[in-house]
Amino acid sequence: MALSLPIASAASIAHEPGFKFTHTDEDIVVHSLRPRTVNEPVPSTFIVDVDILCHNPWDLLPEGYVEKYFFSQRVMKWPLGNQWNRGAGHGYWKTSGKDVPIFSRSVNGGDPLMIGLKRTLVFYHGKSGIGENTEWVTQEYRLAGAGLATFPLMRPSGSNNSGECSSAAAVIGKKNDNPSDSPNGAKVPVMVTPDESWVVCRIHKKRKHTPRVVPRVYNSTEGRQVPFYNFFEQGNPK
Repeated sequence: MALSLPIASAASIAHEPGFKFTHTDEDIVVHSLRPRTVNEPVPSTFIVDVDILCHNPWDLLPEGYVEKYFFSQRVMKWPLGNQWNRGAGHGYWKTSGKDVPIFSRSVNGGDPLMIGLKRTLVFYHGKSGIGENTEWVTQEYRLAGAGLATFPLMRPSGSNNSGECSSAAAVIGKKNDNPSDSPNGAKVPVMVTPDESWVVCRIHKKRKHTPRVVPRVYNSTEGRQVPFYNFFEQGNPK
């Protein structure tokens, strides 16, 4: 397999010693993905925007990293089709297994509602249909169900229903750091529809299976049984 040069380095996304990105599936969807779909600030810069389809997965992980999270936008395979494009780098991503639903109580405060889905995809190197299976995997988080429902956000006066400011409001926003200084007054609530093309991708390598080593039992000169583990053999002894 011909490898291309990596595009990321550890220095470009360095963090304080001991930093670890811990979360739940609900955290990713509610606090990171949902804000990103409506162009709202996200709580951390740890997840960055990358066009996954433009790169091989091994190009995206800095040296020393075992996994990395990215915001990415899906695109349709054909202009009038209903299939997402899965071609990427020197190969393509192929779905593996079923979608896993993600639930949350924070959407309405009542019973848990499905807000997203998690899908596993494996990277194949080569042309579609005849590619070679690799160890690279991604978990793709996307909005679904209640996660795609419209919800109110505070926008400058003059915003449209999609949550995007009009050209006049955009100019005012650039000239005034304080929204209350604008001629139109303070921000107003606007119903915003999430952009379902946005996803969060967790890219990593499959964990290699470590075979179980079973001890051989020998009798010692004292008559006791002594176990012996041969770690150079793989799996159970024949």
